[in-house]
Amino acid sequence: MLDLVKDVIEEGKANSVSVPQKDFDPTAVRIAVIGTGGAGCNSVSRITKQGIKSATTIAINTDAKHLRITEAHKKHVLGYKITKGLGAGGDPSVARKAAEADLDKLRTLIGENEIVFILAGMGGGTGTGSAPILARIAKEQGAIVVGVVTFPFNIERVRVKKAREGLNDFLKEADTVIVIDNNRLLGYAPNLPLNKALELADEVAARAVRGIADTIVFPSLMNVDYADVQSVMKNGGLAMISIGEANGPDCVKNVVENTMKHPLLDVDYEGAKGALIHIESGQKLTLGEAIEIGEGISSGFDEGASVKMGARINNEFMGGVRVTAIVTGVKSLSIFGQASGNVAAQGMVASASSTLQEGMVDEFL
Repeated sequence: MLDLVKDVIEEGKANSVSVPQKDFDPTAVRIAVIGTGGAGCNSVSRITKQGIKSATTIAINTDAKHLRITEAHKKHVLGYKITKGLGAGGDPSVARKAAEADLDKLRTLIGENEIVFILAGMGGGTGTGSAPILARIAKEQGAIVVGVVTFPFNIERVRVKKAREGLNDFLKEADTVIVIDNNRLLGYAPNLPLNKALELADEVAARAVRGIADTIVFPSLMNVDYADVQSVMKNGGLAMISIGEANGPDCVKNVVENTMKHPLLDVDYEGAKGALIHIESGQKLTLGEAIEIGEGISSGFDEGASVKMGARINNEFMGGVRVTAIVTGVKSLSIFGQASGNVAAQGMVASASSTLQEGMVDEFL
């Protein structure tokens, strides 16, 4: 299995690469990936270093020093007149004021897009406070807005409270928000060094973003276009993104299991209303196997669920297969607690899932 943990460890051994120039195609679907705050900028930096060609990356931060070491196609110091580039001090209200002060600049920076991803860490200052405003701007300019956020460890009590409040605000503005719960991440990789564990969260976010963007932009044998993605993601209710990988003779069976297991947020698939499933594999994958994968992932969905599936050849997976699944209409209460809590927020939370093979962590320590 092409393991996330292995990817993170191996990347840490390599030298940093320069940011590649992104070719602009005016006929392509316009996709922007925005990272705001420290965690969001770290994720965007990772995506940019990986050479994403299907989207433009934008880094936004109140901390000018951190922004200098962030790699992105575009950068912006948020609310410089208010923060002087020294950060928000962990206060979301400062970040909100900084974003409100820069509305015109942010409109120009973000521009018009079909899809905008907003990456942030909930519970801090800049990401928590600015993400909802960035989402509102992007939607006003015609984009579907997909948030990808991390949620703090339960022991971080003050941050958890701020994260819930910030996530509530974000959900009111974005179409869908993918939540990566650090508590779940800890459960899958408890022996991973702290810096590598945080990089693992960045990699999950990066794969979620690339999975959607690449699905739309790059040619596929079984095509999934922007309209398909729009029908799944726009006001899709509770939604999740899951990424599964497998290889070997039982890769079809295993990739279905890996895609549906190990979520980074508690999710109930039963009664799901729709899904977009994209498959990447080598030359040997048959149409029957592709259909089998789609049927396996969608077997527990509502009978009237709209399932859209695409597949393309990727030489990276000559001996295996990767599946990216966007599933709408699932249920999750783990972030907001009991069902009597904020129902509106619960109805739009999404989860990201990754496949972390048991016992693989120690091998790379």
